[in-house]
Amino acid sequence: MVGRTGGWLAVGMVAAVVGIALWWNAPATQGGAPGGKAQVVPSPVAAKVRANATESRSSQGRPLAAARVEAFEALRQRAEAGDAVAQRLLAQTYADCFFVNLDREAFQSGVEVKKNMLNDDASKRLMEQAASERIATCDAVEGGDPLPLDLSPRWFAKAAENGDLAARAMVRANNLNRQDPAETAQLLEEVLASGDPAAVFTFGISLRNSFATSNSEPTEPLATGELATKAWMVAGCRMGYECEPSGRVMNSACLELGGCTGEDVETYLRRDLPTDGERAELERRVREILVLVGGQ
Repeated sequence: MVGRTGGWLAVGMVAAVVGIALWWNAPATQGGAPGGKAQVVPSPVAAKVRANATESRSSQGRPLAAARVEAFEALRQRAEAGDAVAQRLLAQTYADCFFVNLDREAFQSGVEVKKNMLNDDASKRLMEQAASERIATCDAVEGGDPLPLDLSPRWFAKAAENGDLAARAMVRANNLNRQDPAETAQLLEEVLASGDPAAVFTFGISLRNSFATSNSEPTEPLATGELATKAWMVAGCRMGYECEPSGRVMNSACLELGGCTGEDVETYLRRDLPTDGERAELERRVREILVLVGGQ
């Protein structure tokens, strides 16, 4: 089916925050602040695994682990100071680490199950590497402790309120309701004017449940059809978004979808297009988006 990989990769890009659509109306945290400490109770096994990991980190004193902690703390400080981009990145970090920090053993068991479904050793190694990187990252997030259920969506909402277009697109992507075409058209125009690779890429993800803008808009074809999601994602990649084989996007695709191919995002998306005509149409759309963004 044409567009299947694009659709599922788009889902995979937000699979780590799949709970956002379900968490969005979660009870407010104490004080209503994005960093409020709602209670999440981990399993006893998870607590033991986390305690062992903490002891191991303390005994080994790894410089890289300390650097990760410092980087996370710096990101959180920028977010708390009102930096909208930092708020989005913090939201994404919390989303990536929610399930990892909630139950480390369950995460590792899930990775093992997915790994055993892969057909070749190279893909299995890539999944192991992606899982190790995710665990190392999440060890540094709030000390590896369980994260409040509504923490990630609240920071995404905060970033969106403060004007980050990629965050606005992510909020839309996690809204299971069909989007207002006029709102889609308005966001499209703002994304084009911004020249922001993250906004362009994430706008593509948001189109997975919104394949129409407005018949009166000249840019309407850019947001319709099965190639729309792929075209915006590829355009964002070409503008400099983190689409490399070892980046967090492809690591997420590997962990969530089993897409452990060692490819960059564009190659991964193109592979699902069976005909030269479809590949040419994707390229035409990508170039049109880049021209409208300007100077790419």
